[in-house]
Amino acid sequence: MWIRVTMYFFLVTMKEFIFTESAEEPTNILKRQTSSSDQENCIVSLPQDSPKECSPYREEELKKQKGLFQLAKRSPFPTPLVNMSIQQFVNYHKQDPFTKNEFLGYVTMLQNIREFRTNWMKDHLNVDIKEFQEYEDMFKAFRSNLKSNSTGDLDINVECQSVSDKDTLNPILKDWRDDGIFAEQRLSGTNTMILRRVTDDSTDVGLSWSELKKTLNPNYNWESAIQNATGNNEPLEEAIKKGNVYVLRYEVFDDMVSFDDTVDKNPGRTLWPSKSPVALFSIKAQMDDKRLRPAAIQIDYKPDSPVFSPMNGGSWMLAKWVVQATDYAYSQIIEHLLKIHLLMEPFCVVLYRQLSLRHPLNQLLKYHCRGLLATNAIGGPTLVRPGGYMDILTAMGRIGTIKLLERGYKTLSWKDADFHGDIKKRGLDDKNLLPYFPYRDDSELLLMAIERMVQDYVYTYYRSHNAVKEDKELQAFVNELSVDGSGPDGGNGEVKDFPAQLTTTDEVVDIVTKMIWLLSVKHAAVNYPVADYGGFTPILPTKVYNDTRVPPGVSSVFNLANVNISVEQVSVAMNIGLYHYDTLFDYYDELPDPVASRIIQFYHDYFKHAITPLLKYRNRRRLLASHLSYPYLQFPCLPNGIQT
Repeated sequence: MWIRVTMYFFLVTMKEFIFTESAEEPTNILKRQTSSSDQENCIVSLPQDSPKECSPYREEELKKQKGLFQLAKRSPFPTPLVNMSIQQFVNYHKQDPFTKNEFLGYVTMLQNIREFRTNWMKDHLNVDIKEFQEYEDMFKAFRSNLKSNSTGDLDINVECQSVSDKDTLNPILKDWRDDGIFAEQRLSGTNTMILRRVTDDSTDVGLSWSELKKTLNPNYNWESAIQNATGNNEPLEEAIKKGNVYVLRYEVFDDMVSFDDTVDKNPGRTLWPSKSPVALFSIKAQMDDKRLRPAAIQIDYKPDSPVFSPMNGGSWMLAKWVVQATDYAYSQIIEHLLKIHLLMEPFCVVLYRQLSLRHPLNQLLKYHCRGLLATNAIGGPTLVRPGGYMDILTAMGRIGTIKLLERGYKTLSWKDADFHGDIKKRGLDDKNLLPYFPYRDDSELLLMAIERMVQDYVYTYYRSHNAVKEDKELQAFVNELSVDGSGPDGGNGEVKDFPAQLTTTDEVVDIVTKMIWLLSVKHAAVNYPVADYGGFTPILPTKVYNDTRVPPGVSSVFNLANVNISVEQVSVAMNIGLYHYDTLFDYYDELPDPVASRIIQFYHDYFKHAITPLLKYRNRRRLLASHLSYPYLQFPCLPNGIQT
C-alpha cells in the first residue's frame, strides 16, 4: 500500500511541476523561437507549424539524409536494411557527435572482450574440460574482468552487473540442475517469449491439445507425466480446462538442417543434430503458491521421438539440454535478432529519411534508435559468415540460421510489437492461473509508463487529428515503412500490418509507444539476461554430444561443448549482455523544447523513484519465495534502446 501511495503523490507532484512551471503554451514557444529567418532559430515543430523561412532548411536537410540513408535488401538477411558498408558505418559514427560516444564505447567493449578472450585462451587452448566447475571458473573469469574494465571515458555499467550478481547468478550457478530453475527460465530467463498455455478447442488462445497431440508420441502416458508434475491424479482434460498445462513448441525448428562440428574434431564425440523438442509443463500448487514445473520432454516434434521425464535421471538432463540449446538459438535468432534488431532497422533508417531533425518525433525517437544501426552492421554479419559464431556454436550452423530467419520472416509483422496481444494470444494473461511471470508483470508496468509519456509528448504537438493528417513528414514516414505504401518511397520498409497513412493522434501514440517498447524494454528482456544465463554452458548449452566416455542414459560434463566452443559462447554472452550506455529517458535535459524536456524528466524520475522501488520490492519477494529474480528492467539497467 505504501508504494501505491508514494507513486500517487509522485505523479501528482511531478505533473503539477511539468504543466504549471511555464504558462506559455508549447506552440507559442516554438513560434517565438522560429520567428527569425536565421537557421538556428528554426526549432522543433511540426512541418505545418514551421515558419515559411524554415521550410528550405528542413527540405535540404531531408534531401541530404535521404542521400546518406537508403534501404536495401542485404544478403543473407530477409528484411530491408540500411545500404551502407561496415566501413561507411564506422566513418559515419566516428564523425557524428550524436552517435560517436555510444559507438566508441560499444567498439571498445568488443575489443576488451576479444583481448581478454585471446589472453585467456593462451593458457586453455584445447584443454579438455573434465569438471563442471571449469565452466563456472571460465564464466566468472570473464565476468569479473570485463565488468570492471573501462571503455575509454565510458564505463560499462558495473551497478547493473552487481544487481544480477546478487539476485540472479548465485542460485543459477549453484542449482543449475534444479527442475524449478529450468521451468522458471521460461518466465524470467533469456527467452520468456515462447511458453504457451495448452487449451481445449473452445478458445483460440495458446496451443490447443488437439493440435499439439498431432506431434506427440502416442505410446507415452502424457496424462501420467502431468499428474506426476502437479502432484495429483487430476485427469488431463480437467488439468487443461483449469489452465494447468503449458508447452514449449518450436515450429520454426521442425526439420532443421544439421552439420558436422567445425571445431570439435575428437573422434570419440558425435554432435547431436538440430532438434525441435516439445516440452510440457504443469502448475503445481503448494499451499497458496502456484509454480510451473516440467512434466516431460519429447526430443523432437515427430511422434516417434523418445520422451523423458524427471524420473529418467541422466536422460532427463540430456533432454533438458536439448530444450535449452533449441530455446537459446530460437530466442537469439527469432525473438532477438529478427523481431527486434531486423524489424526495427527500417524504422530507424526511415526516421532519418523522412522526419526532419526539427520534427518533435525525431527529437524523441533518435535517442531510442541511436545504437541500432551500428550494432546490426557490426554484430549481425559475425553470426552468419562462414566460420562465424553460428557455425562454431550450433549444429544448424549459419545455413540453418539463415533458414530460421527466412521461416520467421514469413509471419513477421507489426503485430509482433503488441505486448498485450502477445501475452493474451499465448494464454498467459490470467495472473490467477500463472501468478509468477516477472517478464509479464514488470513489463506491464513499464509499458504503461511509456504509453503515458508518449501521450503527454504527442498531445503537446498534435492538438487535433487534423494536425496528424497535415503532417507531411509523418505521413511520408509511415508510407515508406508500410508494405502497403505507395509512390517512389512507398513500401520500402516492407513492414506488414503497418498503416500506410495516419489519421488520428491515437495512432501516433500507438506507433511511438510500440517503437520505444521494442527498442528499450523488450530488447532488454531478450538481451541482458544472456550475460547471466548464456555465458554458463551447463545451464544454456548450444551443443549436445554423444561421447564414448559416457554410458547410455547418463549425463556428464563430456556431453557438453569443449573449451574452444565454450569460450566463444561466453564471449558472445558478454558481447551481448554487458554494455549499458544510457538509461531510459535520461536525455530530458538535451531536448530544446522546455515543455518536452519536463515531460521526459518526469517519466525518467517516475521510472527511477516510483517504478524501480516497486520492481526491487517484487524481486525481494521473489527471492524470499525461492523464485528466480528479474532485475533487468530496473533503473539504471534499462537503456533507451539497442546498444549491443
